[in-house]
Amino acid sequence: MDGETPGAGGAGAERPYGPSGLPLYAAALVVDWFASRSGRSYTLVSAAAGESPVFVAESPEGRLALAVAPLWEPQGDPAAEDARAMMEERLSGGLVRGPYLLWAPPRAAVPAAEPDASDFVQRVQQAAGPLPPAGRGEVALPVQVQLAKLRDEGGYASVTGGLSRWWTLITERVDGTFYVNANNMRRAPQSAETREDLFDKIGQMSQALGTGAAVEFETDEAWTVQRLPREPLGVAGFAIAQAPPKLDPTDGTLMRRLVRKRLKDAGAALDGIEADVKGVVLIAIYDYAEHENIGSFVKSLAPGLYANLALVAALVDGEVRPIFQPKAV
Repeated sequence: MDGETPGAGGAGAERPYGPSGLPLYAAALVVDWFASRSGRSYTLVSAAAGESPVFVAESPEGRLALAVAPLWEPQGDPAAEDARAMMEERLSGGLVRGPYLLWAPPRAAVPAAEPDASDFVQRVQQAAGPLPPAGRGEVALPVQVQLAKLRDEGGYASVTGGLSRWWTLITERVDGTFYVNANNMRRAPQSAETREDLFDKIGQMSQALGTGAAVEFETDEAWTVQRLPREPLGVAGFAIAQAPPKLDPTDGTLMRRLVRKRLKDAGAALDGIEADVKGVVLIAIYDYAEHENIGSFVKSLAPGLYANLALVAALVDGEVRPIFQPKAV
Protein backbone atom coordinates (compact mmCIF):
# COMPACT_ATOMS: atom_id res chain seq x y z
CA MET A 1 0.00 0.00 0.00
CA ASP A 2 1.49 3.34 -1.06
CA GLY A 3 2.09 5.56 1.97
CA GLU A 4 1.27 2.73 4.36
CA THR A 5 2.29 2.83 7.96
CA PRO A 6 1.79 0.19 10.63
CA GLY A 7 0.95 2.87 13.19
CA ALA A 8 0.16 6.53 13.43
CA GLY A 9 2.03 7.66 16.53
CA GLY A 10 0.94 10.29 18.98
CA ALA A 11 -0.38 13.80 18.54
CA GLY A 12 2.85 15.10 17.07
CA ALA A 13 3.60 12.19 14.75
CA GLU A 14 3.12 12.36 11.00
CA ARG A 15 -0.05 10.57 9.98
CA PRO A 16 -0.59 9.30 6.43
CA TYR A 17 -4.31 10.11 6.63
CA GLY A 18 -3.71 13.76 7.62
CA PRO A 19 -3.27 15.63 10.89
CA SER A 20 -6.79 14.99 12.19
CA GLY A 21 -7.61 11.68 13.82
CA LEU A 22 -11.14 11.78 12.36
CA PRO A 23 -10.59 9.26 9.50
CA LEU A 24 -8.79 6.85 11.85
CA TYR A 25 -11.43 7.11 14.57
CA ALA A 26 -14.21 6.65 12.01
CA ALA A 27 -12.51 3.52 10.68
CA ALA A 28 -12.01 2.18 14.21
CA LEU A 29 -15.70 2.62 15.06
CA VAL A 30 -16.80 0.79 11.92
CA VAL A 31 -14.25 -1.97 12.46
CA ASP A 32 -15.65 -2.52 15.97
CA TRP A 33 -19.20 -2.47 14.61
CA PHE A 34 -18.31 -5.01 11.90
CA ALA A 35 -16.51 -7.24 14.41
CA SER A 36 -19.52 -7.30 16.73
CA ARG A 37 -21.85 -8.32 13.90
CA SER A 38 -19.55 -10.85 12.26
CA GLY A 39 -18.50 -12.47 15.51
CA ARG A 40 -14.85 -11.97 14.59
CA SER A 41 -12.13 -10.09 16.42
CA TYR A 42 -10.56 -7.42 14.19
CA THR A 43 -7.57 -5.22 14.96
CA LEU A 44 -6.54 -2.15 12.97
CA VAL A 45 -3.02 -2.73 11.67
CA SER A 46 -2.27 -0.07 9.06
CA ALA A 47 -3.27 3.20 7.40
CA ALA A 48 -2.51 4.44 3.90
CA ALA A 49 -2.59 7.97 2.49
CA GLY A 50 -4.82 9.08 -0.34
CA GLU A 51 -7.83 11.17 -1.35
CA SER A 52 -9.79 8.58 0.63
CA PRO A 53 -7.37 7.12 3.20
CA VAL A 54 -7.54 3.34 3.56
CA PHE A 55 -7.37 1.48 6.86
CA VAL A 56 -6.78 -2.26 7.12
CA ALA A 57 -7.91 -4.46 10.00
CA GLU A 58 -7.03 -8.10 10.46
CA SER A 59 -8.57 -11.09 12.18
CA PRO A 60 -7.68 -14.79 12.12
CA GLU A 61 -10.46 -15.18 9.54
CA GLY A 62 -9.30 -12.47 7.10
CA ARG A 63 -8.69 -8.81 6.30
CA LEU A 64 -11.05 -5.85 6.22
CA ALA A 65 -10.11 -2.73 4.21
CA LEU A 66 -12.03 0.51 4.66
CA ALA A 67 -11.76 3.72 2.67
CA VAL A 68 -12.97 6.68 4.73
CA ALA A 69 -14.28 10.00 3.41
CA PRO A 70 -16.33 12.93 4.74
CA LEU A 71 -19.44 14.12 2.93
CA TRP A 72 -18.21 17.70 2.81
CA GLU A 73 -15.29 19.69 1.44
CA PRO A 74 -13.19 21.03 4.35
CA GLN A 75 -11.79 23.81 2.17
CA GLY A 76 -15.35 25.10 1.74
CA ASP A 77 -14.78 27.31 4.81
CA PRO A 78 -11.04 27.78 5.48
CA ALA A 79 -11.58 29.86 8.63
CA ALA A 80 -13.88 27.27 10.21
CA GLU A 81 -11.49 24.48 9.22
CA ASP A 82 -8.53 26.30 10.75
CA ALA A 83 -10.51 26.84 13.97
CA ARG A 84 -11.44 23.14 14.05
CA ALA A 85 -7.81 22.07 13.61
CA MET A 86 -6.63 24.45 16.33
CA MET A 87 -9.35 23.27 18.70
CA GLU A 88 -8.44 19.62 18.05
CA GLU A 89 -4.83 20.39 18.93
CA ARG A 90 -5.81 22.35 22.03
CA LEU A 91 -8.16 19.66 23.33
CA SER A 92 -5.65 16.90 22.57
CA GLY A 93 -2.98 18.75 24.55
CA GLY A 94 -5.10 18.82 27.68
CA LEU A 95 -5.27 16.43 30.60
CA VAL A 96 -8.29 14.53 29.21
CA ARG A 97 -6.50 11.99 27.03
CA GLY A 98 -9.15 10.07 25.14
CA PRO A 99 -9.39 9.02 22.38
CA TYR A 100 -12.53 11.10 21.88
CA LEU A 101 -14.65 12.06 18.88
CA LEU A 102 -16.68 15.28 19.09
CA TRP A 103 -19.54 15.88 16.64
CA ALA A 104 -20.42 19.44 15.64
CA PRO A 105 -24.06 19.63 14.50
CA PRO A 106 -25.08 21.03 11.11
CA ARG A 107 -24.40 24.77 10.62
CA ALA A 108 -22.12 24.83 13.68
CA ALA A 109 -18.40 25.42 14.10
CA VAL A 110 -16.10 25.45 17.10
CA PRO A 111 -15.35 28.95 18.45
CA ALA A 112 -12.08 30.59 17.45
CA ALA A 113 -12.10 33.75 19.57
CA GLU A 114 -11.68 34.19 23.31
CA PRO A 115 -13.22 33.87 25.80
CA ASP A 116 -15.59 31.53 23.93
CA ALA A 117 -12.81 29.14 22.90
CA SER A 118 -11.60 28.62 26.48
CA ASP A 119 -15.15 28.15 27.73
CA PHE A 120 -15.73 25.60 24.97
CA VAL A 121 -12.60 23.65 25.96
CA GLN A 122 -13.70 23.53 29.58
CA ARG A 123 -17.20 22.33 28.72
CA VAL A 124 -15.91 19.62 26.36
CA GLN A 125 -13.42 18.36 28.94
CA GLN A 126 -16.08 18.28 31.65
CA ALA A 127 -18.39 16.23 29.42
CA ALA A 128 -15.72 13.91 28.02
CA GLY A 129 -13.66 13.23 31.13
CA PRO A 130 -16.16 11.00 33.01
CA LEU A 131 -16.99 8.86 29.94
CA PRO A 132 -15.92 5.21 30.16
CA PRO A 133 -14.39 3.48 27.11
CA ALA A 134 -17.09 3.23 24.40
CA GLY A 135 -19.15 5.78 26.38
CA ARG A 136 -21.21 8.55 24.84
CA GLY A 137 -22.48 11.87 26.17
CA GLU A 138 -23.31 15.44 25.23
CA VAL A 139 -21.55 18.77 25.64
CA ALA A 140 -24.00 21.41 26.89
CA LEU A 141 -23.36 24.81 25.27
CA PRO A 142 -25.44 27.86 26.27
CA VAL A 143 -27.56 29.55 23.60
CA GLN A 144 -30.22 32.25 23.56
CA VAL A 145 -33.80 31.55 22.45
CA GLN A 146 -36.46 34.21 21.85
CA LEU A 147 -40.18 33.82 22.52
CA ALA A 148 -42.66 36.39 21.19
CA LYS A 149 -46.45 36.62 21.37
CA LEU A 150 -47.97 37.73 18.08
CA ARG A 151 -51.73 37.53 18.76
CA ASP A 152 -54.14 36.57 21.50
CA GLU A 153 -56.14 34.48 19.05
CA GLY A 154 -55.24 30.97 18.00
CA GLY A 155 -53.19 28.23 19.56
CA TYR A 156 -50.12 27.97 17.39
CA ALA A 157 -46.36 28.31 17.70
CA SER A 158 -44.16 29.06 14.70
CA VAL A 159 -40.75 27.62 15.56
CA THR A 160 -37.47 28.09 13.72
CA GLY A 161 -34.00 26.67 14.32
CA GLY A 162 -33.05 23.65 16.37
CA LEU A 163 -36.49 23.23 17.93
CA SER A 164 -38.48 23.45 14.69
CA ARG A 165 -39.13 19.71 14.33
CA TRP A 166 -41.04 19.79 17.65
CA TRP A 167 -43.31 22.74 16.84
CA THR A 168 -46.45 20.66 17.47
CA LEU A 169 -45.33 19.79 21.01
CA ILE A 170 -44.64 23.46 21.71
CA THR A 171 -47.97 24.47 20.16
CA GLU A 172 -49.78 22.19 22.63
CA ARG A 173 -48.38 24.31 25.48
CA VAL A 174 -49.37 27.82 24.34
CA ASP A 175 -52.63 29.80 24.20
CA GLY A 176 -52.43 32.36 21.41
CA THR A 177 -50.07 32.73 18.46
CA PHE A 178 -46.36 32.71 19.23
CA TYR A 179 -43.00 32.76 17.52
CA VAL A 180 -40.07 30.79 18.92
CA ASN A 181 -36.72 31.79 17.47
CA ALA A 182 -34.28 28.95 18.19
CA ASN A 183 -31.92 29.72 15.32
CA ASN A 184 -28.98 29.88 17.74
CA MET A 185 -29.63 26.27 18.73
CA ARG A 186 -28.18 23.91 16.13
CA ARG A 187 -28.98 20.68 17.99
CA ALA A 188 -31.34 20.14 20.91
CA PRO A 189 -30.49 17.56 23.59
CA GLN A 190 -31.18 13.99 22.51
CA SER A 191 -33.04 13.23 25.73
CA ALA A 192 -36.80 13.49 25.17
CA GLU A 193 -37.26 14.21 28.87
CA THR A 194 -34.87 17.16 28.72
CA ARG A 195 -36.67 18.53 25.67
CA GLU A 196 -40.07 18.12 27.35
CA ASP A 197 -38.82 20.17 30.30
CA LEU A 198 -37.78 22.91 27.87
CA PHE A 199 -41.16 22.85 26.13
CA ASP A 200 -42.89 23.12 29.51
CA LYS A 201 -40.71 26.13 30.32
CA ILE A 202 -41.70 27.79 27.04
CA GLY A 203 -45.36 27.13 27.81
CA GLN A 204 -45.05 28.67 31.26
CA MET A 205 -43.23 31.74 29.96
CA SER A 206 -45.83 32.24 27.24
CA GLN A 207 -48.56 32.73 29.84
CA ALA A 208 -46.90 35.90 31.15
CA LEU A 209 -46.56 37.58 27.74
CA GLY A 210 -48.97 40.15 26.34
CA THR A 211 -49.55 40.67 22.65
CA GLY A 212 -46.47 42.19 21.04
CA ALA A 213 -44.23 41.29 23.97
CA ALA A 214 -41.12 39.14 23.72
CA VAL A 215 -38.63 37.53 26.06
CA GLU A 216 -35.19 36.01 25.62
CA PHE A 217 -33.95 33.15 27.76
CA GLU A 218 -30.91 30.90 27.94
CA THR A 219 -30.92 27.17 27.37
CA ASP A 220 -28.43 24.61 26.07
CA GLU A 221 -27.72 23.08 22.72
CA ALA A 222 -26.01 19.68 22.79
CA TRP A 223 -23.02 18.33 20.84
CA THR A 224 -22.35 14.60 20.90
CA VAL A 225 -19.02 13.43 22.32
CA GLN A 226 -17.94 9.80 22.43
CA ARG A 227 -14.98 7.95 23.81
CA LEU A 228 -13.51 5.17 21.69
CA PRO A 229 -13.03 1.77 23.34
CA ARG A 230 -9.25 1.88 22.84
CA GLU A 231 -6.46 3.84 21.12
CA PRO A 232 -6.50 2.83 17.44
CA LEU A 233 -2.95 2.50 16.07
CA GLY A 234 -1.73 4.03 19.33
CA VAL A 235 -3.47 7.37 18.74
CA ALA A 236 -5.26 9.25 21.53
CA GLY A 237 -6.49 12.83 21.80
CA PHE A 238 -9.55 14.49 20.28
CA ALA A 239 -10.91 14.50 16.76
CA ILE A 240 -13.72 16.82 15.69
CA ALA A 241 -16.24 15.98 12.97
CA GLN A 242 -17.27 19.36 11.59
CA ALA A 243 -18.60 20.28 8.17
CA PRO A 244 -18.49 23.85 6.82
CA PRO A 245 -21.33 25.72 8.57
CA LYS A 246 -22.89 26.69 5.24
CA LEU A 247 -23.30 23.04 4.20
CA ASP A 248 -26.95 22.01 4.14
CA PRO A 249 -27.33 18.23 4.61
CA THR A 250 -30.91 18.49 3.32
CA ASP A 251 -29.64 19.69 -0.08
CA GLY A 252 -30.24 16.47 -1.99
CA THR A 253 -28.47 17.56 -5.17
CA LEU A 254 -25.29 18.50 -3.29
CA MET A 255 -25.27 15.40 -1.10
CA ARG A 256 -25.85 13.08 -4.04
CA ARG A 257 -22.93 14.68 -5.88
CA LEU A 258 -20.67 14.30 -2.84
CA VAL A 259 -21.69 10.67 -2.34
CA ARG A 260 -20.96 9.88 -5.98
CA LYS A 261 -17.52 11.50 -5.82
CA ARG A 262 -16.61 9.79 -2.56
CA LEU A 263 -17.64 6.35 -3.82
CA LYS A 264 -15.63 6.84 -7.00
CA ASP A 265 -12.53 7.98 -5.07
CA ALA A 266 -12.91 5.18 -2.53
CA GLY A 267 -13.16 2.55 -5.24
CA ALA A 268 -9.91 3.80 -6.74
CA ALA A 269 -8.22 3.86 -3.32
CA LEU A 270 -9.23 0.26 -2.61
CA ASP A 271 -8.17 -1.01 -6.02
CA GLY A 272 -5.23 -3.37 -5.59
CA ILE A 273 -5.70 -3.72 -1.82
CA GLU A 274 -5.77 -7.33 -0.68
CA ALA A 275 -8.72 -7.87 1.62
CA ASP A 276 -11.54 -10.35 2.12
CA VAL A 277 -13.99 -7.51 2.72
CA LYS A 278 -13.70 -4.06 1.17
CA GLY A 279 -15.86 -1.19 2.30
CA VAL A 280 -16.43 2.55 2.38
CA VAL A 281 -17.21 4.72 5.40
CA LEU A 282 -19.02 7.99 4.64
CA ILE A 283 -18.81 10.47 7.53
CA ALA A 284 -21.80 12.79 7.53
CA ILE A 285 -23.11 15.64 9.67
CA TYR A 286 -26.77 15.48 10.67
CA ASP A 287 -28.34 16.58 13.94
CA TYR A 288 -29.33 13.01 14.80
CA ALA A 289 -28.32 9.73 13.19
CA GLU A 290 -31.92 8.63 12.63
CA HIS A 291 -32.51 11.58 10.31
CA GLU A 292 -29.76 10.78 7.80
CA ASN A 293 -30.82 9.60 4.33
CA ILE A 294 -27.45 8.76 2.77
CA GLY A 295 -28.60 5.30 1.76
CA SER A 296 -31.13 6.78 -0.65
CA PHE A 297 -28.38 8.76 -2.38
CA VAL A 298 -26.12 5.72 -2.65
CA LYS A 299 -28.86 3.53 -4.09
CA SER A 300 -29.86 6.19 -6.63
CA LEU A 301 -26.42 5.99 -8.27
CA ALA A 302 -25.12 3.60 -10.91
CA PRO A 303 -24.49 0.23 -9.19
CA GLY A 304 -21.05 0.07 -10.78
CA LEU A 305 -19.84 2.66 -8.26
CA TYR A 306 -20.26 0.21 -5.39
CA ALA A 307 -20.44 -3.17 -7.13
CA ASN A 308 -17.05 -4.24 -5.76
CA LEU A 309 -17.79 -3.09 -2.22
CA ALA A 310 -19.13 -5.59 0.31
CA LEU A 311 -19.73 -2.87 2.89
CA VAL A 312 -20.98 0.70 2.56
CA ALA A 313 -21.78 2.49 5.80
CA ALA A 314 -22.46 6.01 7.01
CA LEU A 315 -21.08 7.28 10.30
CA VAL A 316 -23.41 9.94 11.70
CA ASP A 317 -23.46 11.53 15.14
CA GLY A 318 -21.40 8.67 16.53
CA GLU A 319 -23.54 5.86 15.09
CA VAL A 320 -22.77 3.39 12.32
CA ARG A 321 -25.57 3.27 9.76
CA PRO A 322 -25.06 0.33 7.33
CA ILE A 323 -26.26 0.80 3.76
CA PHE A 324 -24.86 -2.41 2.26
CA GLN A 325 -23.18 -5.17 4.23
CA PRO A 326 -22.04 -8.75 3.60
CA LYS A 327 -24.94 -11.19 3.72
CA ALA A 328 -23.24 -13.22 6.42
CA VAL A 329 -23.22 -10.23 8.81
